[in-house]
Amino acid sequence: MDKQTIKKMRSFNRYYTVWLDVLDKPYLESDFSWPESRVLFERFTCGQISATELCERLSMDKSYMSRILSKLEKKALITRTLLSGTKGIKQIQLTDAGNCQARQIDQKGDRQIIEKLRFLDEEDCRDLCTAMEQIEKILRKNDIKTFKHQEKTENEDKNYSGI
Repeated sequence: MDKQTIKKMRSFNRYYTVWLDVLDKPYLESDFSWPESRVLFERFTCGQISATELCERLSMDKSYMSRILSKLEKKALITRTLLSGTKGIKQIQLTDAGNCQARQIDQKGDRQIIEKLRFLDEEDCRDLCTAMEQIEKILRKNDIKTFKHQEKTENEDKNYSGI
């Protein structure tokens, strides 16, 4: 990949994170940072999930996830329950207050997009959405290739017996 392509991608990433206001604390006028909001939202939308699965889904460091979950637990927004028959895997549950907060974050996220794009006409909105879907499709295809490459390398390492 050439340097100009990398610069353009990084420039877009910087612009988009500012545009989304993810660097604001609090995020979406809530009491939470963007990562905290995202953890609440993921639990809200995905049903049964463990802390380990949340880490994998969000590509988040386990110790960072643990700190976020502890904070949410202290605020009585989640509970963590040890799954029987596992070695320390904890199921994350939203409390009623947690469900309420997650629902508010979801609704505020919708309002944020509506507000930010209010001056675009329908055609521009469709074009933007199509472009975003294309970006996601390409990145997911890359993720699959990366995963398969890592899996292949790990399997080769396991099969390597040395000389």
